[in-house]
Amino acid sequence: MSIAAALVLSWFLVGLWMGLMRSLRLGKHVREDGPQSHLAKTGTPSMGGVAFLLAAAGVYFLAGGDRYAGLWLLGLGFALLGLADDLAGMLKRPLKAREKLVLQFLMAVVFAFWAERQLAAPYLGQALDIALITLAIVAAANAFNFTDGVDGLLSSVTLVLLLPFAGLTLAQTLIGALLGFLWHNSPKAKVFMGDTGSQALGVLVAGLFILQGKLWFLPLAAIVPVLEMLSVVLQVTYFRRTGRRIFRMSPIHHHFELSGWEESKVVFRFTVITALCTALSVGLWGGLR
Repeated sequence: MSIAAALVLSWFLVGLWMGLMRSLRLGKHVREDGPQSHLAKTGTPSMGGVAFLLAAAGVYFLAGGDRYAGLWLLGLGFALLGLADDLAGMLKRPLKAREKLVLQFLMAVVFAFWAERQLAAPYLGQALDIALITLAIVAAANAFNFTDGVDGLLSSVTLVLLLPFAGLTLAQTLIGALLGFLWHNSPKAKVFMGDTGSQALGVLVAGLFILQGKLWFLPLAAIVPVLEMLSVVLQVTYFRRTGRRIFRMSPIHHHFELSGWEESKVVFRFTVITALCTALSVGLWGGLR
């Protein structure tokens, strides 16, 4: 029931959001140094994460919530940070990386202290667990943000990552909300989720793995966001040292686009890879119970 309710509400709210963005003439500013095929997307309504996150949170709390309310608060905090970055980007004055990182770490540390007390068993010990959780949250927020660059890619990958936790109300509401968003985001996308949605999804997924005691399996299951982030780090580091590039463009989904893959092919294949690695992760931790 939670999935269906979140799906319908998300579909409705995202539609309203698109109309509002068009009436205000607020659209995505596509960076000129990206794939040239993406320039046609300039002006597409963005920040759709506002709508589907409101749908998911609304259904979650109306359903009575569960012990993951603290995680939802973290997700909404990162959504607000992403919203500020999206708005700044539309004004062509994006937030500086160091500014975002400071705020991300502050929110992640607060969550880590709370999450450490929720664990049934420690990972490494109290102090190390707090540090580990903090790093995992910040890394996930940025890795998911890098993954959001092709119509439907991050939504599809995240849906697969949520399936092992489909018995939890939080995961159910997110699954439904993402399905409602995908109705409008399927190629060619009528709306983008923006940093508002991508950062929040990253910390919500990472938080589920953390609180369920499955953090060690997150890098395997979320192999696509991990590779997206690594491709950026490698590209920037190698270019600064040599003046040459490893990939045609980073994040890595752009490399495959420039190699001739259509956006839909990138989405389909990256989602299949995610499904395989998520299934392997579930098998390694002993299967669903």
